[in-house]
Amino acid sequence: MTMYFMLFISLCIIRFCESHIVQATQPINQTCLNFGSDYDCQFYSCFEERFPCGSKYWMLKWGHKYCTRTQKSLLNFDKNGQKLLQQISNCLTNKLLKQRYYTLNKVNCEQLRLAGQRILHECYMLNSKLFCNAFQGKNRDCFFQLIDDDDRRDLTVIRTLTSVGQKCTPKKKLADMRPSGKINQCVLTPTL
Repeated sequence: MTMYFMLFISLCIIRFCESHIVQATQPINQTCLNFGSDYDCQFYSCFEERFPCGSKYWMLKWGHKYCTRTQKSLLNFDKNGQKLLQQISNCLTNKLLKQRYYTLNKVNCEQLRLAGQRILHECYMLNSKLFCNAFQGKNRDCFFQLIDDDDRRDLTVIRTLTSVGQKCTPKKKLADMRPSGKINQCVLTPTL
């Protein structure tokens, strides 16, 4: 009985992942690729236009949302914090371009979501030294405000922050990354 149950669950998972395959709805657009190369947040929007996975998937829920939010709050951070945010943003876009997701004929939205989470984790780990230098004081408070409440409880976010915190000297635990209570100093500024 247990074997049949596991087989049933496996088939459901496979079927779920397959059901989120989206064909490209538009041709490859060099302007969109240029947005990615220029680290412009519009890259995520035009990616979504080509592969409309929807607002619950990675391109809009994470990529576009946090790219634009980061751009609007960049001035809240000191030089180290700004450099960290820019490095992670650039790393993320570079990896998405290198892995050629945009140029595929179809994408599996669920697999793209998992790839986005993995790439984001990799980008934080590649920038762990900068993270350790930047993630303190006002930067810590503003970084905390940058992330939505629900996303702070996401296991992949917790795993990423915990992993990168372990690279610091002294090591940072998740509790060390909570704000000091002055998040009202972190405002979103309009971009031009």
